[in-house]
Amino acid sequence: MVASTDDPTVIKVNRFLEIVTEYAQVGNYLVEFFPWMKYIPSSVASWKRLAEIEHKEHSEMFVGLFREVEDRIVMTFILLSHPPRSPVM
Repeated sequence: MVASTDDPTVIKVNRFLEIVTEYAQVGNYLVEFFPWMKYIPSSVASWKRLAEIEHKEHSEMFVGLFREVEDRIVMTFILLSHPPRSPVM
């Protein structure tokens, strides 16, 4: 559950959207004009290292969010499929 716009999840998702918006703007990166640049090793290309790091961080964030929802769904299913038993008299 998101409590407010100051929630860490909201902040992370907003940062992700800022990055995606920047990356989506045509002409921001030379690799768009020189496709051969994608073959430059990450050790030489700082832009590629940064992209790999951000990809890893954001993938982990979204997989984590997915897992949280998945766990809640499973717990809800378990609770609804096994109602509490009344004591035997």
